[in-house]
Amino acid sequence: MSEVTHQDHDGGAELVLTFEELAEAVRHAPPPTDDDVPITWDGRAINTKEKLFAWLKEVDTNYRAGITYEELSKRPEANWRQVDWDWDPVADPRA
Repeated sequence: MSEVTHQDHDGGAELVLTFEELAEAVRHAPPPTDDDVPITWDGRAINTKEKLFAWLKEVDTNYRAGITYEELSKRPEANWRQVDWDWDPVADPRA
């Protein structure tokens, strides 16, 4: 059964699903496509188990070292790729 655990950013109640409720909700969902993968803030696709574990290890290392997002975002490699929200990949298929 779902329960209210805390308030969301709008002040409303946020429902939290149990594992069983989540499994039932996605039971009939189609399988993910090849491009249906998480992308990190610096543009890396997490599309394999090995990449996921490597990223989680990196996150844990940074956490244990007390490194914040603000510190990470100041590093030169953090700005190599900026999101262009106006880019149309069909009209301009740049890589």
